[in-house]
Amino acid sequence: MSPDRAFRATMGLFATGVTVITVGHQGVRHGMTASAVMSVSLRPRLLAVAVDNRSHTNEMVQRAGHFTVNILAEGQAEVARRFARPMAREAELFGAAPTTAGPTGDPVLPATLAHLSCEVASVHEEGDHTLYVGRVTALWRTPEATAPLIFYAGRFCSTSCRVCIARVDPTEALYALHGG
Repeated sequence: MSPDRAFRATMGLFATGVTVITVGHQGVRHGMTASAVMSVSLRPRLLAVAVDNRSHTNEMVQRAGHFTVNILAEGQAEVARRFARPMAREAELFGAAPTTAGPTGDPVLPATLAHLSCEVASVHEEGDHTLYVGRVTALWRTPEATAPLIFYAGRFCSTSCRVCIARVDPTEALYALHGG
């Protein structure tokens, strides 16, 4: 296994939540799936997101100076897959799904667990990604108790689905289904 693949596989063992970063600028909307999102500071409220330097989202965030983090719910794996296509056009990403514009003008995806609107506070180019530290200017959380979409070992799963979390062994999966 190449060192790059080994690094990717090893980091894949770190389960993460799944988000879609969206940006709207001069009438154009774009977005990308991101699992490299983290809270940085409570006071001031800051978060960081890593964006591939070659992506259209990176270019748009640089120009706009803002972005929105949409935290996906367990039933939104298809949304994550759609926004993970780097060459997808706006119509392919957003399709017929209704979006609203958040306080920064970025698209807010429907049925997410939460979204956080951010103004870019600082930018750090590291390797093949740019780290954007965003100052959270507005946030919204769903009032319903819904499980998050999780990415682990190269696949989507959820904290509420024991079969998804069970190892590949079918006996273990059946045991988990029946309350084992």
